[in-house]
Amino acid sequence: MKIVTKDLTYLYNSSSKTISFINQQERIFWSGEVNHFRKAVAEYKMQNDNDFLINDVSLLRNLNTIDKKLFEEMISRRIGKNPLIPDYSIYNNFNIKSTPNFSSIDDYIVRKYEVINEGKAIEEIWIAENILSHMGWNMDHFKDFLEAFFFHSGIAPYFNLNSYMKVRKNGLPVKVVISHDNRKTVIRMDHASRTKLTIESFSIPGNFKLTPLNQMLKYN
Repeated sequence: MKIVTKDLTYLYNSSSKTISFINQQERIFWSGEVNHFRKAVAEYKMQNDNDFLINDVSLLRNLNTIDKKLFEEMISRRIGKNPLIPDYSIYNNFNIKSTPNFSSIDDYIVRKYEVINEGKAIEEIWIAENILSHMGWNMDHFKDFLEAFFFHSGIAPYFNLNSYMKVRKNGLPVKVVISHDNRKTVIRMDHASRTKLTIESFSIPGNFKLTPLNQMLKYN
């Protein structure tokens, strides 16, 4: 799998569970296990991101990858802000509801699915159900990578990624609306197509420099 943003490229090998993290602008890269990447991102956020509170859902989802001593140090530093860690275990239990609501988004006819927690709709996932047969992807192979990507990019609080992966089997998500902490985040796909790629599309340019991950993260 390959994800390209404005300045960064993420390459993932689902067989070896390794990720290549590339900074196009600086012409540098790092390659290694996806769990190592996720742990390094968590530690970097705790040390450098003033807005990264200890009750951040994405942090709590990644506690098992974080060094205990480092976590205790972070709590000590943030004690004046919010020393309490809420119980987010409730977010492990979701109900996914298929609705009769259809809409059109660009060229796609999509059905609305709702992710329900304690009787409240916390997420909408609009699925193009007719695209499923054309894609042929087993997205379960990419769950670890997607979780690491969303955690690093901060695009959305994907505390319910398991629900997303379940509903993804019904088709291609074209639009996702997430409601969390009185904030609404919308992710929308612009276009989907089947394109023949070469091995070079998943290669690291030869003139890019291998760089330690902690240095790579300083550029983001």
